[in-house]
Amino acid sequence: MLSHAILLALVGSAHANAVELTKSNFKELVTDSGKGAFVKFLAPWCGHCKSMKPAWDQLGSEYASSSSVVIGDADCTASGKDLCEEYEVRGYPTIKYFNAETGPKGTDYSGGRSFDDLKKFVSESLEIKCLKDDTSGCSEKEVEFLNKWKDKEAADIKAQLDRLSKMSAGSMKPDLKKWLVQRQNILKQL
Repeated sequence: MLSHAILLALVGSAHANAVELTKSNFKELVTDSGKGAFVKFLAPWCGHCKSMKPAWDQLGSEYASSSSVVIGDADCTASGKDLCEEYEVRGYPTIKYFNAETGPKGTDYSGGRSFDDLKKFVSESLEIKCLKDDTSGCSEKEVEFLNKWKDKEAADIKAQLDRLSKMSAGSMKPDLKKWLVQRQNILKQL
């Protein structure tokens, strides 16, 4: 009986590779976290969801301790139905990504579903390279911006984030958009 309980515990921990997202924690962990997020909206009975589970779980393990990326699962059955309706999930799995460029509604991911494809996408599109606690991934321009803002009051940082958010709604050249997103990512860490 004890070995059965241990087996169940091990099987349960195999599911803990991606963060379990619900209506009550989605905003905190995804849209308001300041992190890039990669979310798989799923139904447990779905064959395609089951077939991509090993790669998704490996991705979740890879980024489990990341300070800039969240890999999450949102179960669209039972209590998760409202969350999935809110994000216009029409089929399973639906994979969406969230970052400063996509805003709180996210954008559908349509790339490959192998571990290598998923990891490449996260690394290139979601992982924040410039971190306040480790500036080795920052450009000189980002370091200057970080140093300028790191000792500012929370209200000043919020005002700057609001200003940048309004600017992001407008049309701009790709390099300016990239710099705007980099500044948002830095400010969200402060």
